[in-house]
Amino acid sequence: MAEPLPAGPGRYSRPVRAAAITALVGVVLTVLGTWAAHRADEATEDRLLETQSKQAAAVLSTAILVIQQPLTTALQVQAASGRDGAPTVFRHEFAANVGKDGPFVAASLWRREGQTYTRLAAVGGTPGIDPRGPEIQQLLGRAMRAKTSVVELVDMGDQSRIAYAMADPATGLVVKVERAIPADRRAPVDRDSAFSELDYAIYVGDDVDEGELTTTDVDPASLPLDGRTHTEKVPFGDTYLILVARPVDHLGSPLSQQLPLILLLGGLLLTAAVALVARQVVSSRIRDETDAATISQLYETNNALYEAQGEVFVRMQRALLPQVIPAISQVEVASEYVAGTEGVEIGGDFYVIVPVGEDRFGFVVGDVSGHGVDAVAEMARARYTLRAYLQDGDGPDEALAKCSRQFDIAVDDHIVTAVVGVGTWATGEVVLANAGHPLPLVLSDGSGEYVQMPIGPPLGVGPSSYDVVTIDLPVGATILGFTDGLVERRGEDIDVGMERLREEAGRHAHEDLSELLASLLERLRGDDAADDIALLALRRTAPGV
Repeated sequence: MAEPLPAGPGRYSRPVRAAAITALVGVVLTVLGTWAAHRADEATEDRLLETQSKQAAAVLSTAILVIQQPLTTALQVQAASGRDGAPTVFRHEFAANVGKDGPFVAASLWRREGQTYTRLAAVGGTPGIDPRGPEIQQLLGRAMRAKTSVVELVDMGDQSRIAYAMADPATGLVVKVERAIPADRRAPVDRDSAFSELDYAIYVGDDVDEGELTTTDVDPASLPLDGRTHTEKVPFGDTYLILVARPVDHLGSPLSQQLPLILLLGGLLLTAAVALVARQVVSSRIRDETDAATISQLYETNNALYEAQGEVFVRMQRALLPQVIPAISQVEVASEYVAGTEGVEIGGDFYVIVPVGEDRFGFVVGDVSGHGVDAVAEMARARYTLRAYLQDGDGPDEALAKCSRQFDIAVDDHIVTAVVGVGTWATGEVVLANAGHPLPLVLSDGSGEYVQMPIGPPLGVGPSSYDVVTIDLPVGATILGFTDGLVERRGEDIDVGMERLREEAGRHAHEDLSELLASLLERLRGDDAADDIALLALRRTAPGV
């Protein structure tokens, strides 16, 4: 028989003390658990906002390329036209880029004459910068000294414009265009899925300055954006576009958002129940420990699913790339694909190598803008379309021209850059065409040189034609195609990365192709590389090797 509880006040005070201690401990644990869950949700939100902002910044980079491409093309056309033909050719070729048919409201061609610049031709409306004033001379002078385009915000009262100028020092020609900023400050770029969950404001310059605002999806009077924000700096000519973004709503899962409240309410209720039933402290503690373990397991499961999703996406990307490199007489081939380190969304980098007829072979290295399943679907369409045209016997320029009529950024939300080549293994002759892609690199005798070739518009900006260049690949020489993830680094001009690749590839040109690609990835790919990388190398070998 159990001993009876002792009589007196102590008989009743012990359960009260136990209940009070239990309630105190329970409240403390609940607050700590709620705080920890809230901090974990905050950290997840910051991480997701950073990832979403980087994707939006990538979309801006692509839009900048689309804007700057007509300037580059125009300078190339003017240089080829000669001094006398440049104005007429400019007016004829650039008319499609001005007014309702193009992205610009005004465009002009200038030529350096001594220390001043003379306007040779103009198309479109009235320019925001007076063509007779000192401001235009200063802008053109900056363009002639710069290695890239120069950018200036033009205030026209109720309307603002962005002026771009790009120069060719060899010919003394400068192309200057103006692009109108919509009155409502909205930009077509925010229709991209990368902006779907963000409020944003985009500024021109090195710092956030309300006077340098270009576009936003909120009332400009409510700027600057408050709350949780993330800032990305996108190179824009000789300056930057600064993207400030904040989430429209909670970016994470509903469970992650509600978990702190669930823990708080559940913890308080549990503590009250444990305090009222003091004799069940042990069983209540077990339930608390089980709940904590369940929560930890949920986080571990979520992390595991996140990592598994990333692995599945990479495997999907690799499954769409060639599984077997075809054997080509007198040509050694090696390839690599490496996924980016940030996020779980796959990119659109790809390569193709295919025999063509009895003595030729075709190859492609390309990149689809953006990330995600849509980008991979577009990649697969570009890869198989180009492969089919090459197998049909089309040359690189014909294949790209046909593809340019099948891709449309307004419909697909993506553009495609690609270098396409067709080679003859017996002679080493290689014919190349380029649609907005980094130049291929030829390695020979321990040095590397980029193939100097015309760069046409990317696929997706409209029907286009492409020029070809023919090179002779000596026995033992290697041609290397790559995507921009190998040479781009945040905050650095791409020309620096291109030179770094040329020097590094020259030092390892004597290595076996697979070892060469491994060496380049090891030395050039940073630990924080966000973009995917695709590499394709072809080395001409001696007969019988």
